[in-house]
Amino acid sequence: MKKLIAIAATALILPLSSQAASLDQEQQQQVKELVREALLENPEIFIEVVNKLKKREELARAQSLNSVLTSSKAELFNNSDDPFAGSAQPKLSIVYFGDVNCGYCKKQDPILESLVKAYPDIKIIYKDLPVLGPSSREAAALSLAAREKNNESYLSLHKQFISYSARHDDQSIANSVQAQGLNLEALKKAVDDDINQQLDSNIMLAQKLGITGTPALVFPDKVVGGFTNEGTLKAMIEQRLKRK
Repeated sequence: MKKLIAIAATALILPLSSQAASLDQEQQQQVKELVREALLENPEIFIEVVNKLKKREELARAQSLNSVLTSSKAELFNNSDDPFAGSAQPKLSIVYFGDVNCGYCKKQDPILESLVKAYPDIKIIYKDLPVLGPSSREAAALSLAAREKNNESYLSLHKQFISYSARHDDQSIANSVQAQGLNLEALKKAVDDDINQQLDSNIMLAQKLGITGTPALVFPDKVVGGFTNEGTLKAMIEQRLKRK
């Protein structure tokens, strides 16, 4: 009987199925009255239905994300244009979406740097996600321009930008570039269509993955949004390295 009530409750909450739609108007009204009466007498049925629906939605989201991760694998983990820290032949790669103006990224970056030292078999792939204003975009573009020299130049300039405690402006950007011994005007001239396209692609990829802010970390099997402490990341890394 309880199962029958649950089915009736589902018919009330969800749009009518093809079978329910075959009922005439009077029969549909009778079903609704029966369901209302059943719910009033057994309110726990409503909670069961809602919980089941939530589980279905969570499963659907997980399946959708897995599909996106699979279809985006090359773009995420095998793009030779992306700067990186750690091993060039890693057992585990992690993509990092960050913004140099993001306060939580300023705390996440040093943790990632520490993890690279602790786990020589991992690779952190940097995908700048400049979503916090024009200065974020300029700093990201200049960092990628510096990478034209070598990967270490990107990492050094990125670290300089991210270590600035406040939101960047023209002066702080110029100071950061100068602190690295780089020529600001030369870097600006090096920011070409390819670099701008790379940043635009990062933004579109983040949207596809459901990433709505920074920082965000993407493992081959999981997307982690928001700041993540070192202990949690170590556990996630060790768990995945054991599978190798």
